Amino acid sequence: MPVSITRNRAFWFGLLIFLLHQYVLGLTRLAFRSGGMDNKFSALAREKHLAFLFWENVYVLLAYALLGAAAWLFLSPWWHLIESRFSPHKLWSTLRCTLFLTMVHQFFLLRLSATRPYFQSDVTALWGQDAVARLPGWMQFGIFVVLPSTAAVFALFWHSKSWLRRPRQRWSLLILGSIPLAYSLHLASSSPTSSHAATQADAYNVLIIGSDSLRGDRLGFTGYQPPRRDGLAADGVSPTIDALAARSQVFTHCFTPIGSTLESNTSLHSSLYPHQHGLRNMYPSRSQIEQTQQITQPLATQLRQAGYHTTAIGDWCAGFFEIMPLGHETISVSSFDNFQIYMSQAVIMAHFIVPLYFDHPLGYQLFPQIESFAQFVTPDVVTDRLEKHLASMAQKKQPFFTFAFYSCNHLPYRSQAPYHQMFADPAYRGKHRHSVDFDIDAFIGGTDLQDKWKQLSPADAAQISALYDGCTRQFDDCVKRVLDALKKHGLDQRTIVVIHSDHGDDLYEPGATLGHGLSFNGGDQTNHVPLVMHIPGKKAQVFPQIVRSIDLAPTLAELCGAAVPPSWQGQSLRPWIEQPQSAKSRPFYAETGFPFIQFRVDGIERPALPPMDQMTYIDDQYDYHFVLRPEFEKPLIDAKERMLRTERWKLILTPTAEGKRHYRLYHIAQDKHCENDVATKRPEVCRAMQQALDRWVDEGIESSISQIFPQGEP
Repeated sequence: MPVSITRNRAFWFGLLIFLLHQYVLGLTRLAFRSGGMDNKFSALAREKHLAFLFWENVYVLLAYALLGAAAWLFLSPWWHLIESRFSPHKLWSTLRCTLFLTMVHQFFLLRLSATRPYFQSDVTALWGQDAVARLPGWMQFGIFVVLPSTAAVFALFWHSKSWLRRPRQRWSLLILGSIPLAYSLHLASSSPTSSHAATQADAYNVLIIGSDSLRGDRLGFTGYQPPRRDGLAADGVSPTIDALAARSQVFTHCFTPIGSTLESNTSLHSSLYPHQHGLRNMYPSRSQIEQTQQITQPLATQLRQAGYHTTAIGDWCAGFFEIMPLGHETISVSSFDNFQIYMSQAVIMAHFIVPLYFDHPLGYQLFPQIESFAQFVTPDVVTDRLEKHLASMAQKKQPFFTFAFYSCNHLPYRSQAPYHQMFADPAYRGKHRHSVDFDIDAFIGGTDLQDKWKQLSPADAAQISALYDGCTRQFDDCVKRVLDALKKHGLDQRTIVVIHSDHGDDLYEPGATLGHGLSFNGGDQTNHVPLVMHIPGKKAQVFPQIVRSIDLAPTLAELCGAAVPPSWQGQSLRPWIEQPQSAKSRPFYAETGFPFIQFRVDGIERPALPPMDQMTYIDDQYDYHFVLRPEFEKPLIDAKERMLRTERWKLILTPTAEGKRHYRLYHIAQDKHCENDVATKRPEVCRAMQQALDRWVDEGIESSISQIFPQGEP
């Protein structure tokens, strides 16, 4: 038998062994991973959705087939060069080929550890991430970019020489070469490139850019400076947003009425409190969504009626648009609250060759479910889509309202290099180096997470805070690209740009740990959100008075000449902008969200609620969404903490297991982190605020600060 045939067969046998090993390894990961999960949803996946899991594992074979074709195209030439040094022997050649392919695979795992460090928990590489991180940037570029690119070019050249010597195979070479050309033309045809200015009338465009969990007090223009300020960290966490704020209307004390994405964004767009629009937790039923749609008049609907093109763009954190439509005619977001998506993600992460080799636009075409995963729809992907959208809008005469929402700052604070280490202590070697080490099973099925989070060391807490700052810097760089796109397409002089968020996050302030929407402990950080509003032609101003996120919709509607529905509860900030002396703080009322954790309050026993996996179920008739069980709707609402905040005071209402109400009063002006309850020391303040808060809880009626304190706030 000719030597070349022996080597070819050895390569194919070795490739088959390698791929079979990876597939079995993926099935094993999936079995052991799901077997170790002790929440009821994993059991449900095995019991009721086994067929779905089976076909997902069958479909993923496509990835293995394509990987095999790519290995033949790019690796077989190198294999032939290596194997030419050995005498042909079918068995030993096959084993050598398997080892060769395994080493190449480990190289790409190592490359992933440099470019996607947050995948480390799912990657088993021969070398550690720290070894890669310590390499100079130019060396990483040479190893992980130049080297594989050069190897690929050589392989294609080797194949072309072989094919050109065989006339019958020239057509196959032509077809193969036309594939990347056709794909490039497809991308070019689907991406508008014109930079002509939009010939719009006098109407403003509106662009809201938000990052889930972005705190209002952790940006540079608010005075925040990270502990580390050397090298790449020297410019702080938000240089682009800071520069925008310097020429904008800045509201330094803006608050959201609930620290949970779905409910908070519904409040922002509908200008209603949660008890008014009806979404009181993040797991509503289909009937609740339909009822909310009937009673809300979102900002996007009002602007569409005024002639605007309305669009929502985002990643998995923007998936609430798929649950609660808010009037946008075009939606480009990822789904997240869907049980089958969770199961599909488990399959994909078990068969790790998919994220390893198919995390690119062509891979998204073949495996569209990747775009529903937080790990794959990166901030860069969202920004790419937003840039293309703005280029398209520049072609139209129609004004636009675009809402862009990122997951940059959401737990577990994953970000790509260099952001994950930009603000971190280089000496840190704990388990939170690349993201918060987060046990989703404990979160879903446990009730003791508060104790676990409290056990973190000061070094761990500092690292988590540094990770958060890196996420903010990544979001800031995304904002820079978006602002550059506005300027490139001539839209910057007619576009109102708003930097905002849905809620903040606890980051181990005194009395707090992690999370959002679970408690009002430790200060304002969970509900305090940024509000920067750049209005072209308007003089920059800073307003320290209290405003609410529900005030944004009427403000933008008035600035754009759209109707303001009488049902909206927010108040326009336009009078403040035009007459700053008229600015007066507004009361801030809030409630907690879904009780993943019921934080303890000294001296009282809170109502008992089971874990999330017992309070919810998977509704097969509602796209497999998680839905709160009807029997827990009232107990959940009755157990919510409520809060009233004025300029100087903060009152927290905590329901007790006995059905009573416990009140804590904090003097914010002197006690930023709410460590000293002064309810008994200042009974007159507590009594006045208690009456207003009870009225809001029981009757849904909001009292103004002047009504709470007729003689002025003490």
